[in-house]
Amino acid sequence: MVNWFIPLSPKTISIIRIVCGLIAAIHFLLLLATGTTWLGAQGWLNVESSSFLIGESVPGTGSFYRWSILFWYPEAITWVAGAGLLASLAAIAGLGSRVSTFIVWLCLATFHHRAPLLTLLHEPLLVAMFAYLTIDPGRNSWSRPGFSSGTDRITSNVATQLIFCHLWIWIAFSLASMLASPLWWNGEAGWLLIQQGRGWLHLSEGWEWLGQLLTHLTIALQMAILCCMLRTDWSWLSRWMLYLFVICVLLLLGDWLYASVLLAASLSLTPNQSLPETHHGASKSANI
Repeated sequence: MVNWFIPLSPKTISIIRIVCGLIAAIHFLLLLATGTTWLGAQGWLNVESSSFLIGESVPGTGSFYRWSILFWYPEAITWVAGAGLLASLAAIAGLGSRVSTFIVWLCLATFHHRAPLLTLLHEPLLVAMFAYLTIDPGRNSWSRPGFSSGTDRITSNVATQLIFCHLWIWIAFSLASMLASPLWWNGEAGWLLIQQGRGWLHLSEGWEWLGQLLTHLTIALQMAILCCMLRTDWSWLSRWMLYLFVICVLLLLGDWLYASVLLAASLSLTPNQSLPETHHGASKSANI
């Protein structure tokens, strides 16, 4: 079992923070542009509609845990999105350390709880990533000399390992949800997505076989990623298969924000070169 409490370089977690900060900044920019239209007092999914759809006060719906200040102050949408944007930019620059990453996480969770039915595919994973980044956001500033070295610390290891575990669980749930549908078993899912124009791949009739191939490839890649992530000496292989999975996501769904979050999380698969040689050699032969 990999030791989570060996001090590691903050280089990897710093890069993850910068990439996630860029994604969060784009996310908040989109909310600044459309948030009021959807979630405002007179929006398509106003407080009354949203409360009804999430089953407010209905036992077993979990609505009690979907806390958000936007339920009480819907006019604060612009302020929350603006605060999230500023905190995202601070996180990219490495300013504020855990404070900026915590503010980004809080603003993301505020919108996520306010409209769970409008949740985009990348949002739950991005919220979790920032939760882990509050443990260790990496170097204070990417522009400072010695960014790639930094002081090795245990929290860098813990944050990276948590992202790694969350990525494994996310892929496992993604695979399970796909296998629950017959369309992913018979190969029709990919072709249906192509016909709907969801992704970057646009084909005419007669290319059904390619849709079926992409469908089965998407399933097979997720299975292989889960297996390879269980061994540290196969991390390079799981990383490249995850890249292929991201390509499938773009071709079939065209969701570049989701693809970007997956790429950010894939950095947790990178072996940390600052790991002491004695532990590094032992970890290569151990299962995670």
